[in-house]
Amino acid sequence: MTLSAYGKLPIPRLTPELLTLIKSGQVFSLAVDYEQGMLAPGPMASYSITPHLRHSDPTDMGLASAAAEVINMSIHVGTHIDALCHIAEKQDAEGKPSADGESRLYAGEGETVAANEHVSFMGQNHNSIEGMPPIIMRGVLLDVAGYKGVDVLPDAYPITPEDLVATIDKQGTTITDGTAVLVRTGFYQHLRNNNIVFRDAQAGLNLESAKYLVEKGMALVGSDTMAVEVQPPGDHAVHRYHLVHNGITHVEVLYLDELAEKQQYEFLLIITPLKLTGATGSWVHPIAIG
Repeated sequence: MTLSAYGKLPIPRLTPELLTLIKSGQVFSLAVDYEQGMLAPGPMASYSITPHLRHSDPTDMGLASAAAEVINMSIHVGTHIDALCHIAEKQDAEGKPSADGESRLYAGEGETVAANEHVSFMGQNHNSIEGMPPIIMRGVLLDVAGYKGVDVLPDAYPITPEDLVATIDKQGTTITDGTAVLVRTGFYQHLRNNNIVFRDAQAGLNLESAKYLVEKGMALVGSDTMAVEVQPPGDHAVHRYHLVHNGITHVEVLYLDELAEKQQYEFLLIITPLKLTGATGSWVHPIAIG
């Protein structure tokens, strides 16, 4: 199967330039553990696991036995990546945001399509996750919590462009065209402690910060929160700006503490979405190689 670009994500290619990002060869896992009943976005089903086949069950496997399970959860639970069809924006006939408008999806630079014309009982059929290629790109960590000198940012803290500039300056980080930017808030601590703040009062980018990163050349954004953007208000302004207007997707609920601890601010990022036909995202296990 021939791979193609997807929004701002390029056709994957492991170039000599990307290989120069690998210095020690240390591999960092950026995924969180999926656990029974873990915090999930309000309307979505959390992770649950049920044994389906036990080693004690009778089978026709002779001297072997097997175990298997059924897992149930929404796509947007745990460490996952959003497909570009995950969020639409209601727009009027002139393409401006309007509460009374039609939901529109990204369809290329400056172009959108009607969301309700691209879905069936089998799921989404425009920019669904099976079209997203493997991701191999330069990644940088912006440890905003570290810059602030705290373990975790305050509840519902809006990260400003000034915060990003100061973090970049402190770390000596550069954002170039095609860079993946991973933003650390410290909110993994709230997920680990099952603190409802992780869902209801997320620190994250405000719209001005989202625009700043796009202007710097960012092609993918991720965070250790559910939404990347500050919540509330819950209007998904950053999602709309990134996904609908710029073809830039989100990787959410990342584990970034080890990268921050090791001050690994630049790395080779690898993410392989599952080919889930018709789905609005995929569970992923991203890795960073420094």
